[in-house]
Amino acid sequence: MSEAIGFRNVRKSFRRRGGELPVIDGADFALARGEFVSVLGPSGCGKSTLLNMAAGFETADSGEVLAGGAPVTGPDHTRGVVFQQYAVFPWLTVADNIAFGLRLAACGIPRDRHAAIVERYIGLMGLRGFENAYPKELSGGMRQRVAIARAYAPGPELLLMDEPFAALDAQTRESMQELLHDIQLTERRTVMLITHSVEEALFLSHRVVVMTPRPSRVSEIVPVGIPFPRTPETRLSPEFIGLRRRLEELLRGLSAAQASTPKEGRAA
Repeated sequence: MSEAIGFRNVRKSFRRRGGELPVIDGADFALARGEFVSVLGPSGCGKSTLLNMAAGFETADSGEVLAGGAPVTGPDHTRGVVFQQYAVFPWLTVADNIAFGLRLAACGIPRDRHAAIVERYIGLMGLRGFENAYPKELSGGMRQRVAIARAYAPGPELLLMDEPFAALDAQTRESMQELLHDIQLTERRTVMLITHSVEEALFLSHRVVVMTPRPSRVSEIVPVGIPFPRTPETRLSPEFIGLRRRLEELLRGLSAAQASTPKEGRAA
């Protein structure tokens, strides 16, 4: 398969009082088209910084970030972003939030198709009956469903998700993971997910990229050879449990290494 997004020996530092804080030191990996990849690593290792560079919100100090083989030079409608916080417009209804990206000139989808696309994602995301509701009338999980639907609706080639379920309670989070899994089976989009949850990464992903502590680079890329579709029972399978134990041990080792080094600040 061809490459959707690639990081080529990427380095990134941030200015801080007294000098610069190195965050990423030679990250090198890629996502194939249609692949779901999660990025795990110790807190502050720069996972969100990688996502922001893929989105075009940040630039690398050196190395390259490539989307479809072309350098990323800024935000683009071919790359959708879902943030940790419920980034929906409070003054728009559910239907209008989902339609927002479709109405931008850069999207290029004819206006006469907008209503059908919005209707489709209302159905896929379990939002039927809430089309005319405003975000303040929805639960946190439902607001995040709206945000995900809005990201999918314009048909981006790549979806970038920055801990989209972190603010949800455990039961709602698991339900949202299963919903995203089911949508991916239908949509087959390329997804890069930033998460701190080993179980979430394993349930959703084809591969898991594990980053070292800051200044970070790739420690290991772990294939998740569990067949799709996955179900709640998948989480109880010996293969799933074995992979979870392996990743948890790897992360514990990386966190222990991080704890033994002087703290110089944090990066997402």
